[in-house]
Amino acid sequence: MRVTDDQTHFEMTKIGDSEAAPQRKISNFVFWNQTRVFILILSLTCLTLTQINSQIFTFTVICMDDLIVENQMTNATEPHWIEGSTEKSILFSATAVGALVGLIPSVPLLNRLGVRQTLSICGLFSTLGTFFTPIAVAWSFYLVVLCRFLQGLGISVILTVLGVIPTSWSPKSEYSTYLAILSCAWQFSNVIFMPVSGILCDSSFGWRSIYYSFGVLTGLFYFVFYMFYTDMPGIHKHCRNVSEKELGQIKEGKPEHTVREAVPYRKICTDRCVIAAWVSFLGGNLGFITLLLYGPTYLREVLQFDVRSTGYINALPYALCAVYKFSAGKISDRVNFSDKAIYTFWLFSSIIGLGIGYLIMAFTSDRNVAFFAFAFAIVTSGLIIMATVKCLAMRCQQHCHFAVSAISFLSYCVQFISPLCVGILAPDNTPEQ
Repeated sequence: MRVTDDQTHFEMTKIGDSEAAPQRKISNFVFWNQTRVFILILSLTCLTLTQINSQIFTFTVICMDDLIVENQMTNATEPHWIEGSTEKSILFSATAVGALVGLIPSVPLLNRLGVRQTLSICGLFSTLGTFFTPIAVAWSFYLVVLCRFLQGLGISVILTVLGVIPTSWSPKSEYSTYLAILSCAWQFSNVIFMPVSGILCDSSFGWRSIYYSFGVLTGLFYFVFYMFYTDMPGIHKHCRNVSEKELGQIKEGKPEHTVREAVPYRKICTDRCVIAAWVSFLGGNLGFITLLLYGPTYLREVLQFDVRSTGYINALPYALCAVYKFSAGKISDRVNFSDKAIYTFWLFSSIIGLGIGYLIMAFTSDRNVAFFAFAFAIVTSGLIIMATVKCLAMRCQQHCHFAVSAISFLSYCVQFISPLCVGILAPDNTPEQ
């Protein structure tokens, strides 16, 4: 690694001319020279399903009243754990604990195994934790905590790979759009599972069917991901579906060949640009995670929407946010502004929008105004992750997986602390607000 005087980002080392890339074999079917689009859709689907699994409990918690009825019918002397805010806060935080534990070995695993194997392992954890949650509920509170922990292991690397996949698979001219679409996993997860959950919770299938459905889908799509994804398009011996034409597009403007270097942890952790990105992400993510975890509860208990309406209404802001992010990515790839200017605009507009939304929600008593502020905060917050990942990817290049794993750590710390604070401040049997 070398750092120039006028350019402090971390550069990749080139392999000498004598170390030629291995001969490639190309399949007869190359996805119409759009393999990178197929990889984008497949990766987005897997990340979305993994995020859905980690969020299912935040919705199903409002339609688990049958557990209370069943507990009363057994003449139990103690209330069911679903009635206690402390127990629910523990379950909210269990996912964050799993994510933090999974994050510890994530950088070494990504260095050693690559995205394909590491993310597939996480997908397996997420599948198991989701599919077996209804069974765990029937047995023990602690088994439910274990399932939530497994779902946390599943999401432990999704922020990290968010910075790696676009770097490997997108042309430089499409990077912002690729990143914008891939980062929509957080928005699409709500757009998909909120309405579906609202319908299933209100149907004869019940809330348990949500876990079974998404558990099976997650396992299926991660199997496809494992079979098709490759870490280095054109270099990996199994990457037969990338044509020479598309490979040229992907590699244009990038170093021809690279070798892996030891991660310069100290230089990254002391770089002022990296530190600024981490700190700004921490503030913005605090607001976003709170909306993500307690949005359904806020709409149901505070704004008094019914269960099915909560599913649809909570999904709407995330759908608008996905459109907003896609538009921002396309515009960023076409304008002539500097990357620094784009990053700064994305970040400040997101944080200011979050603040305005929270202030209106805090002081208004009108339900329509409160929902508008809720939606406005979610939509504007969508560029936080894009801004931070784009900044870190440009600054750290081949070492961005470590820099992005640090913001994953910050995100999961926020996700762990926030429910515990609510559990402490909100007395039992009082809706969290």
